[in-house]
Amino acid sequence: MTEWLQVFDQRGNPLDVKERTEVHRDGDWHETFQCWFYEKSSDGKLYLLFQKRSADKAEFPGLYDISAAGHIEAGENIIQAGLREIYEELGLSLLKADLKSIGTYKAELFTDHFKDREFCRVFLSYYPNEKALSPGKEVEDLVRIEINAFKQILMGTQESTEARSVLDNHKYLTHFQDFVPHDPAYYEFVRQAILEEVKKL
Repeated sequence: MTEWLQVFDQRGNPLDVKERTEVHRDGDWHETFQCWFYEKSSDGKLYLLFQKRSADKAEFPGLYDISAAGHIEAGENIIQAGLREIYEELGLSLLKADLKSIGTYKAELFTDHFKDREFCRVFLSYYPNEKALSPGKEVEDLVRIEINAFKQILMGTQESTEARSVLDNHKYLTHFQDFVPHDPAYYEFVRQAILEEVKKL
């Protein structure tokens, strides 16, 4: 099925509507929804939740990525798109009230196969672990990583850290190269927002 995306100039002014593959071929700015789940353990540790991308994904197969994310289609409401993506990728039915907007982050990510320029509409959600998780075909797993250990991986002060599956508690050993290569400043933007949000809990 063809996926049509609204494209923008670099200031966020809407331009044309284009097909997804053309957007990535031409490096057009477009919108994505991104939701980071987090949780706090009984002993006070704070965890980020990463999806493990399916091994048959065209881009970054098997790498750890944003908890749930996807394109906002042309004419689609951001929240509606987000709730749809969360359900499609993780099988979780959430409400608008479960999402906390932390703003927009402009991100660029280029590979040999595509040019990705995004206005990332970024949200947080406290992980509702009382709800059953049922990942879709694009997601192999959802894992917990302690938030400060993840920062040390990004900074190169720690070679590896442990990730635990939300599904079956399976243990993975993760390294820097196991994560989708988003801008480290983006990861820090998210980390700081979560730390601020947790202060309110």
